[in-house]
Amino acid sequence: MYPTFSSQRSSTNQPSLETNTILYLPALADAFATKRNLVLVCKQWWHLATRYLYRALFINRRHSRKLLSIWSTLQSYANGKGAVPGAKPLGWWTERLDVAFCLTAAGEARLADIIMCLPNLAIVHLNFRIRPIDHTSILRSITNALRQAASSLRVFDWSTWSSDPAVPLIVREFLAELPRLCILRCDSMPWMDGVIPPNILSSITTFSVQEMLITDGDIPGESRLGHRRVNLREVIISAGRNGLESWSIFMRLYGTFLTSVHLTMFDGYWDVLFHHLAMIEQSCPNIRRLTLSMIDFSDLTRDMLSLPPIEYLGVNMFEMFHDEMESESLFSALAIFKDTLPTLRVVQLTHPDNVDRLLTVYQELAIGALETDLAECPFRIEDHDGNLLLERLKAVVEPFCYIKYLFQSAVAFD
Repeated sequence: MYPTFSSQRSSTNQPSLETNTILYLPALADAFATKRNLVLVCKQWWHLATRYLYRALFINRRHSRKLLSIWSTLQSYANGKGAVPGAKPLGWWTERLDVAFCLTAAGEARLADIIMCLPNLAIVHLNFRIRPIDHTSILRSITNALRQAASSLRVFDWSTWSSDPAVPLIVREFLAELPRLCILRCDSMPWMDGVIPPNILSSITTFSVQEMLITDGDIPGESRLGHRRVNLREVIISAGRNGLESWSIFMRLYGTFLTSVHLTMFDGYWDVLFHHLAMIEQSCPNIRRLTLSMIDFSDLTRDMLSLPPIEYLGVNMFEMFHDEMESESLFSALAIFKDTLPTLRVVQLTHPDNVDRLLTVYQELAIGALETDLAECPFRIEDHDGNLLLERLKAVVEPFCYIKYLFQSAVAFD
């Protein structure tokens, strides 16, 4: 039995929180599948790669029926009955767990058993659907299993939606037991008054919540924090029409500590983007990095758009560019920022699909814009991997131009 395990470079050394699950999970699954095929070459490769192969465990709906088999393998090694007698249990090496499927009552018990075999987890991402009647029992079962890894857990992502009023309490109790937690993502705000407890506030550096709802925020300002130590430096905002008031309360509490904000727009309403950017500019005097995930790049060219004095700007569009207008809007916006945002040092296209579209469809338009309107640009324009976008474009276009030249020469010679 070869479960779907693998190692991911920097997955535990530099924990990160990917907000676009649709993009993130398929790439993770593909990497796991490739490495799994490598270790199937022979037994020797399997034994040599065990500690790296089992560094991360990914379970999606394709593997949900194999929960019993995965648990049996982990349990056998834990009991000293694995293929390598005397070796450390396979679960000992696992530092990352990603779960994304529809969880049943039977699956919940088996998943908890699997987690009990993973004592050194550092990164946990849970995103599954549960019947409303099962929310409380399943969450308690999973958090009880995760408590054995409380001292090592640094990234916790509970992206599972729940309408059960008992769920926030269970989440709060569990989070209070994580002394090394650095990155936290929740579907809804666990603390309804907006005040994060001191022990959590002193450890987490990044906080993301899908649905921000603060119902007891009548005392705004840092005075509510007292003299607490605050390590929070980055927030990820899912922007919508209904959460602005609660986010404003949150920002009044913690905005002065933030140096990075990631704003994700799930609707195309211009005024939502405008109001959230105004809130960030007013509440975050120390911000240096801003990332905008958008539906349409044309919003970046609006006259009323105002960005805070940032050094880094990340931009991406959820969907592929449908026509040249999207690309033109992007580069028009960058030309505006060149003249209006003197503090800017780096602009990065953070979505691989956006970069790929420029490289494969709109090369001439992109190169023309970068070599004319943005020729004397004071900031770097990078792809998602940190490479200069212009160099990537030229690397793609120049071989094509050379081949085209050879073809034309051959035709002329004939």
